Amino acid sequence: RIREWYSIHFPELDRLVLDHQAYLKLVLDLGERRKFTASAIKAVVELPDEDVERIAQAAQSSLGAPFDELDIQAIRDCAKEVFTMYEVRERMAGYIDGLMAQVAPNIRAVVGGTIGARLISLAGGLAQLAKMPASTLQVLGAEKALFRALRARAKPPKHGVIYQYPDIRGSPKWQRGKIARALAGKLTIAARVDAMSGEFVGDKLSADFKSRVANIRSRYEKPKGR
Repeated sequence: RIREWYSIHFPELDRLVLDHQAYLKLVLDLGERRKFTASAIKAVVELPDEDVERIAQAAQSSLGAPFDELDIQAIRDCAKEVFTMYEVRERMAGYIDGLMAQVAPNIRAVVGGTIGARLISLAGGLAQLAKMPASTLQVLGAEKALFRALRARAKPPKHGVIYQYPDIRGSPKWQRGKIARALAGKLTIAARVDAMSGEFVGDKLSADFKSRVANIRSRYEKPKGR
């Protein structure tokens, strides 16, 4: 909403700064587009020099409408609230990561604190997660899609919450299912170790998973039939 609103005044900034936090910080700290000089931009956010120059030049020749101080202040107030929410989310992520290091260090080592905590929450606890087979853990969080597929006799989902893991989300579609199965298998082992013995094997599980991902990417570089 802030992008849409501020684009009335400085529309070029929307395509030049894609990162939301950087965009908010520029709006919050600089306000009017006439203040978007190269030196001012560098003082607010870290961007490549060529991007800084593009923004500064766009500010000088912008086709946007003029805003008075009242308009700018209203946008700044909104930007401040959203920016604060980003900061709160980062602090909470750090807090959750610290808890996961104590409660489920192996899951954290394999998939990270945030996704690991989400899996434990969806399962109803670490003990319940440890009892799940890898196939169930793989689609945890995608229950609605799974039941819908069963009713329609369509293809079931290949992943649930674990889709947020970069190696799955950033892979081609034909590799995601295989990577998701590999990750679910390692997570199942990690959950059982965390729940039962407490021994730390997360580094080995993570290394084995990374090796499996590399193998999948080299073996299935192209989809079938191509």
